[in-house]
Amino acid sequence: QAALEKSVAVIPVDHIFALWALPSGYWARRVYQKLGVPYSIWALGSDIWSLGRLPLIGNVLKAVMRDSRLRFADGLKLAEDVTALSGLDCRFLPSARKLPVTETKQLSISPPYRLAFLGRWHPNKGVDLLLDSLSLLTDDDWDCIETVQICGGGPLTKAIEAAYAALKRDGRPVRLHGYINKQEATDLLRWSDYLLLPSRVESIPVIFSDAMQALCPIVSTPVGDLPRLIERYRAGLLANTVSPEAFAEAIHRALRETPASFAPGLQNAASNFDVKAIVSDFLRQILDS
Repeated sequence: QAALEKSVAVIPVDHIFALWALPSGYWARRVYQKLGVPYSIWALGSDIWSLGRLPLIGNVLKAVMRDSRLRFADGLKLAEDVTALSGLDCRFLPSARKLPVTETKQLSISPPYRLAFLGRWHPNKGVDLLLDSLSLLTDDDWDCIETVQICGGGPLTKAIEAAYAALKRDGRPVRLHGYINKQEATDLLRWSDYLLLPSRVESIPVIFSDAMQALCPIVSTPVGDLPRLIERYRAGLLANTVSPEAFAEAIHRALRETPASFAPGLQNAASNFDVKAIVSDFLRQILDS
C-alpha cells in the first residue's frame, strides 16, 4: 500500500491495473479514494472462487469491483462469475506468454503421431489419469503412435514412474522427462502432433496458449473453459468425461484424425492468444473507458 501511494505521488499515473482483484485491487481502491486515480482489476480464479465466498472478504471484493473502472478476468467462466458477483460487466482478457517460435510448423497428415504431456505431476493436472488411459489403448492404437513424451515433475512422481515402468514392460514407446525450460517447451510443442491435457481442475492453462502459438492441436478433458475454446476454434478433441476410459477414447479418435485438419482453428486461436494482441485490446478498452 505504501509503495503504491509513493509511486503515484512520484510518477504521474493515469490508471492503475491491479493484478489481481485481491489484494492488489484493495490497494488500488485505497489510492483511488485518496487521490482519485482510476483503476481496473484483472481477476484470478482464487479471487472469486475462494475469497469471494468468505463473508467479510467477499464484501471487500465486491467493493473493489464496484469502484473499478473496468473488470477483466483470465477465463470465460470466470468473467461470467465476476459479473454475477459484482453485477457489473467483466471482460475476458486471456493470459499468455511469448514463445520463441521462429518457423511455421508443418502439421502431420498421417500416423504414427507424437504425443506429449507437459505440466505438474499433480492430481489436478491429471497426469495419473493420463498414464491410466495409456494403459487402456489397444495394439492398433499404439501402431499409430511413434512416441508419448511426458515432461514435468511433482508429488505424483513415484506413482508416475511406476506406471511408466509398467508401460515400458509392455513395450510401449513412452518416455519420461523432468522439468523443461521455455525453449525446450517450445521445441516439445513443435515436435508434438498432439498435446495431452488430462486435467481434473482447470480454467485456461497457459499451456493452452503455448500450444496454439506452436500450432499443436490438443486432446483435453472437459474442464473449465477448454470445451468452449476447443469448440470455438476447433483446436483439438475433447473427452466426454474426466476418466481414464473417456480420455483413452479421445486419444483413440485423435489418432484417426489428421493434425493438419486443425490448422485453420489453431492459427485463429494463435492470433487471439498473442501477447501483443492482448495488450493492444487492453489498451484500447482502457482508452475508450
